[in-house]
Amino acid sequence: MAGRILWVLALTSLHPGVGRSEEAYVDLPVQRDEFGLPAIWASSLKGAVRAKAEGGLFDGPACVDASKAEDCAKVIAAFGPKPEAASEHSAAVSFLDAKLFAIPARSLKGVWLYVTSPLLFGFAKLYAEALGEGLNLPQLPPVAPGEVALSDKSYAVGDHAVINEIKLKVSSQQAPRLDIGPFKKVSQILGAQPGFAVVSDEDLPRIVRRSLMVQYRVRLKKETKTVEVGPWSEEYIPPFTAFVTGIHCNGRARTAVKVKVRSNDPNKFEEHTVQLKQFDPCEYVESKAKGPLWIGGKETVGKGLVEIL
Repeated sequence: MAGRILWVLALTSLHPGVGRSEEAYVDLPVQRDEFGLPAIWASSLKGAVRAKAEGGLFDGPACVDASKAEDCAKVIAAFGPKPEAASEHSAAVSFLDAKLFAIPARSLKGVWLYVTSPLLFGFAKLYAEALGEGLNLPQLPPVAPGEVALSDKSYAVGDHAVINEIKLKVSSQQAPRLDIGPFKKVSQILGAQPGFAVVSDEDLPRIVRRSLMVQYRVRLKKETKTVEVGPWSEEYIPPFTAFVTGIHCNGRARTAVKVKVRSNDPNKFEEHTVQLKQFDPCEYVESKAKGPLWIGGKETVGKGLVEIL
């Protein structure tokens, strides 16, 4: 199965919301996977990448100009037609949910470090195998519930480590440092390699939950500066969180794509059939996805900036 493994590194806090309020401990929680861990659903990821690829090309359902018809055709071929024409054909590229791989956590010694577990490594291995991609991950040391393996003993306080205010016994085995995509980037940003902690799958959920941030907000009346709506709570994934995702290329690359183009009459469209030669949709989507990207809500207040690697 042809595809690409991609990494999502949070550069600011993220709020990939569920689109509604739920009966949860926060009013507006982030998206979660089947195990209750924070995730970015494939639909959110695809929408963000498509919006980036479409930038300056479309005005509503139509391509802005005949001179850009080929660029518009590539978007349609790779991501699928606009909703009103969705029955014409499917996308050539499928997105996978972005699964949590490692999350920053507070440490009593060393300020913070990454926390991961065998389950999170399993997500990455599963995606790599499904997509036919080689992924060189180190072997994790076995850890029992209540234990933690550290990449550096400087994070320990005696024979324990305190991570997100949870006291864990330090294992005699050492956690590996990860020298792959997102962590190389973090090392460049910080000027030093981050620390890593491996915990059991049993301890992981409560550590992850304590890493998530909850922000309370109100809406003020413009005239009086008194509360009009609220307070309500919003959940955020912290910066430097790393997710693993991927794209699957189904081999259904289209050579002829129908494109609606704006005509001189703003109420009418011209339909063009664009021939795409030697077009690789997987390579195209990968090139559009990589780099800075806005995902989820609250981007006008600095939330949701990630880098795809």
